[in-house]
Amino acid sequence: MSSKIMALLLAVAGLGFCYTGRAAQQLVWQGKIIYVENGWNGEGLVIRDSSIGPEGCWAPRDEFAIDKDHPAYKELVAMALAAYTSNADVEVILDSGVCLFGGRTKVLSIRLKK
Repeated sequence: MSSKIMALLLAVAGLGFCYTGRAAQQLVWQGKIIYVENGWNGEGLVIRDSSIGPEGCWAPRDEFAIDKDHPAYKELVAMALAAYTSNADVEVILDSGVCLFGGRTKVLSIRLKK
């Protein structure tokens, strides 16, 4: 087998291992934030939503966690608090099967709805 073909096969195989598709993300359909709670040890924020989230974590399926190390942590907390205080509809994008403190599903993004 020529070295060019071998290099091509290795490159294709490497791409297969590097794929980080978005299949694990799941949108929780429109709902309202019922409560907001700080992580007891400063690890982030918990929200409870009127929607039911995906299976995969051991906490109730309507409780989600925002990790304090999330790059948009401040924005997500501000949006969660704004949605809670105004009783606005939200959509929450989760990382299905990724469990944070208390076994809650990891929040990736929040959308505020009118």
